[in-house]
Amino acid sequence: MGTTQQAAPSDVMGELAPGAEDFVETAPISLTQRSSLLMAPHNPSREFMSWVYQLNGKLDVGALVQAVDDVVEAHDLLRVRFDPGPGGDVESATQVVTAFRPGVARVIGLDDRPKLEALTAAVVAVEAEYRDLSPWDEPGLRATLYVVAPKTHVLSIFVAEALCDGESGTLVAAELSRAYALHAGKAPPRLPLPSKGSYLRWVLDNPVPEPAQRRAVDHWRALRDEPIAAGSWPMALTEDARPRTRFFNVPAAHWQHLLDVTPGMAAMPFVVVLSWLEMALARVVGAERFVVTSAVSNRSRPGAKDMIGNFVGPVRMVAQVGGAEQLEDVSPRVLRSLREAIAASVVPVPLAEARLQAPAAFVPPDPTVSFLMFDEREGPDFAGVRQRRFRVNTGRDVLRVNCTPDEAGGRNFFVISGSAPVDLMDALVAELQRRLGLRD
Repeated sequence: MGTTQQAAPSDVMGELAPGAEDFVETAPISLTQRSSLLMAPHNPSREFMSWVYQLNGKLDVGALVQAVDDVVEAHDLLRVRFDPGPGGDVESATQVVTAFRPGVARVIGLDDRPKLEALTAAVVAVEAEYRDLSPWDEPGLRATLYVVAPKTHVLSIFVAEALCDGESGTLVAAELSRAYALHAGKAPPRLPLPSKGSYLRWVLDNPVPEPAQRRAVDHWRALRDEPIAAGSWPMALTEDARPRTRFFNVPAAHWQHLLDVTPGMAAMPFVVVLSWLEMALARVVGAERFVVTSAVSNRSRPGAKDMIGNFVGPVRMVAQVGGAEQLEDVSPRVLRSLREAIAASVVPVPLAEARLQAPAAFVPPDPTVSFLMFDEREGPDFAGVRQRRFRVNTGRDVLRVNCTPDEAGGRNFFVISGSAPVDLMDALVAELQRRLGLRD
């Protein structure tokens, strides 16, 4: 992959094994990585994947620490840092693979105080760490385990999305779970295993064709040049905005019923839920036309199917929903728009905008409605240890809707906003529940 350099020692990780060379390899950054680095200062997540869990039960701390080391050692991408080009230029930045150092996971004891106080301190520490993250400073996987009580721990894992997208994050969590079971002497969970192939080598061997890039730029041009009607979701954000979160659950039997009544639309659950969300927004906000943003992983090639790396492209599509339309009217149109957007997602928003406006400075896209739906279990699964997830507080979400599976086969909905008025949030959630058939 390239040159050999000396890497700066880490303040957290241990020394290299005796006799090992502290060498690194370099490679150019990919299109999606470049987009993620450009977006990081403007994104509430700072373009980081995060897993934050409270772990309840008998946890083998030594096994967990060793498991984190195993995963980071096995995947060069989780040990990457980014070096900007001359003058901090992102376009000519490179990614540098550093040598593995054991002791990736820090263990911090907070069990010298009452349990509730220790748990609060752990959450505060995690949020403080999250606020300081930058993909330029330490993008590789980092983990911290806070010891709250003998059978209570808080685990935080962060990795830059320029390295690890949502689907490959699921693979990281699965491999971590299997490694923990191995070191703890427990039966391994039946979870998918990632490929051992190198993402860096894969992206170098699979360049994006220039015609595909041109088609993508044309797609973003059409979206940029089409005015969005007034009356859309309120977008004003302030520095002291506090996020408001609404949660509700769709039971497993009801969720299956919702899927059973929609086969004629030839759609997928993702599209059906997104259609319901669009209809609820149109009803509550009064806008029949607005932009919806999501993210997709382009894993159409066999070599990318189970590889850890960033295959994500942001998808932006204009939603057009008539006030009287029903699901069977909206969902096919959403599916067509989504397919068109995915086909044009190879050049992400920041690069397309930069090419359209060059040589002007990059201007981040307007805030839009973002939607994520996870069909697989995305977090670690440690045998015999119950867990509950914390949502890290970004404080800057305009409108984000997450749909995640629960342990019983139903779906959990999280509706989050850092700018919408409380009454509008409540009205949106009530309308979405009504569309889902959970209330009259």
